[in-house]
Amino acid sequence: MARISTYGVDAKPELLDKLLGTDTAAGANLRTKNYSLQEIVDLFNQTNSLGVADQTIFKFQSDITEGREPGTISLIAGGGIGDQFAVTTTVLISKTAAGGINIADFLALFNGKDIIIADTKNINNFGRYKVSSIADFAADAKFLEVTLAVTASNGVLALDAHYIFSEFQNPSSSGDASFTFSQPTPATVWTIQHNMGKFPSITVIDSANSVVIGHYEYIDNNNVTLNFSAAFAGKAYLN
Repeated sequence: MARISTYGVDAKPELLDKLLGTDTAAGANLRTKNYSLQEIVDLFNQTNSLGVADQTIFKFQSDITEGREPGTISLIAGGGIGDQFAVTTTVLISKTAAGGINIADFLALFNGKDIIIADTKNINNFGRYKVSSIADFAADAKFLEVTLAVTASNGVLALDAHYIFSEFQNPSSSGDASFTFSQPTPATVWTIQHNMGKFPSITVIDSANSVVIGHYEYIDNNNVTLNFSAAFAGKAYLN
């Protein structure tokens, strides 16, 4: 075999180009094999080996007859092949990434955020969503049930595809997050789900545009309850 230094240099590698490597799997006897660049890319995607701060990758699992696998994303009832992203509003995602690491705490950070789920091999197949809630799946504590509100989509779910689950950064947005809540009927208690991921400052006005002072109880960084001494209708501005 010639020395590697004697081979020509390919200045434009392609995904079907081959590399030489050693198979270290059990029973492989350290055999030399060819690996395409595409196969290496697929390996990174399937094992979530490339760490990116605001995303992770899951394999779509449609057949759940023998249980849900770690590192997967699936529908509650299973199936889903060919389902449009536009009608996919609840998914189950594994608390364990493909690499075997528990990422439940990381996934909880997506609650209330804008996210995108996109096919790693065809980024034009995607769903963009607002995460309404993330909670333990009652039937299997190793998975999280994620409720989604669709904001944009294209394409369908595919068999054994791998999907990026990532926060969506809207390039058209600027400044800090804000939210306007309307209370059309008079009430003494206003329950607001703002999904801003923080404890916002609040200004309340009645239907005559007069500022009203009340007692505010922050349930968490996405929900707040406003209590007033008398019922009225109006708006709450959260910043």
